[in-house]
Amino acid sequence: MGILQRYPAFRSLWIGQLFSQLGNAVFLIMGLWEIQLRSPVLLSVAGIAMVLPTLLAAGGGVIVDRYDAGRLMLWTDILRGVAVAAGLAALLIPGSLVPDVIALLAVNSLGIALFGPAEAIMVPRLVGADDLAAANGVYNLTNQISTAVGSAIGGAAIAAVGAVWVFGFDMGSFWISALAISLMLRAVLRTSKRQPAPSGSQGPQSSFGASMREGFAVVRKLPAVIDLLPVILLLNFAFMAAFTMLPYWIHHVLHASAFWYGLINAGWAAGAIVGSLSTGYFRRMSTRGVSTLMFGLMGLFFGAFALSGTPLLSGGLLLLAGIANSVGNAVMFTLFQRIIPEEVRGRAFGLIFTIFGLANPLGSLAAGLLLHLLPLYWSWALGVLSSLALTIGMWRLVPADLGTAEEPAASVD
Repeated sequence: MGILQRYPAFRSLWIGQLFSQLGNAVFLIMGLWEIQLRSPVLLSVAGIAMVLPTLLAAGGGVIVDRYDAGRLMLWTDILRGVAVAAGLAALLIPGSLVPDVIALLAVNSLGIALFGPAEAIMVPRLVGADDLAAANGVYNLTNQISTAVGSAIGGAAIAAVGAVWVFGFDMGSFWISALAISLMLRAVLRTSKRQPAPSGSQGPQSSFGASMREGFAVVRKLPAVIDLLPVILLLNFAFMAAFTMLPYWIHHVLHASAFWYGLINAGWAAGAIVGSLSTGYFRRMSTRGVSTLMFGLMGLFFGAFALSGTPLLSGGLLLLAGIANSVGNAVMFTLFQRIIPEEVRGRAFGLIFTIFGLANPLGSLAAGLLLHLLPLYWSWALGVLSSLALTIGMWRLVPADLGTAEEPAASVD
């Protein structure tokens, strides 16, 4: 963790996201459980609300390339805090909880469409090139810890404190994050010879459409992205359908409570934590070797989850799946971050987030429409098949000499 001491600006960003992700996780667990108690079909609506705005990340990437990424992050969190405050006030209206939660999930996702590409730009600016992989590891690890802890707290908070306090905590977490980002910006100015220009300092002055095409041209050159896109979309479709109905699954298949929903969801996040810490053990393997191994294991663990009949075993299997997913994604993300030029990084990552998320709204919609037409495990079965197809495709299409995980995204000091 010495990287937090060496880079004050990065430390401020890290602290802000620690609170922001914690608040998001508590709110999400509370909101989805309350929705499934009223109507499981509305889980699909909530899922669409969470993922549909993220498809605007491509446009968000263009904005981030044209304007100051740090200030965009600051205003995004301020406005999301204001939105939650408005939602808290709306709870005074009887019967408003479910539409209130769904609306705030959509607002938060809209913010992520801008915040995500901005993060991809800011982290490399806040640390030295040699510390980039370690910074990614600490940053991603912290997000997963916040998600795991927040999920566990969220399950218990439903009965312990109620929705009003959860809303208030989420609102405060956004404003704490905004304060931390403002401190980050001040730290950047103190260590810089000159203040960054507020706009146009990074991106070209071409039209919006031309900027999008430039970003797409970069994405097309990324290893195996285009060739594997159909399989990736199918996997995301299955994954989103399965996790949209996860609270309903836990309630009606595992016959467990909201407390177990929080713990099982925390198991997935805890797996990502372990994966972040263990990625370094695969540093001698090629990117192709690590990614194919991990995505293959993820599919197998998903299949075992669908066959599990107890909450404890289900949580353990999601933990193992989270480990595999985290290692594979960390290696690929760091590779992309290194080979994409900084001047188009916002657009490229915005397009990546958008393209990979295209199937997510359809997965959420299908989960609700097919709830009473197909066995509930259909999405998990499809996830297994698409994971194995992705494993085979990556082994065949990713070049063996593409690069190695010598400095994986999860390495920390």
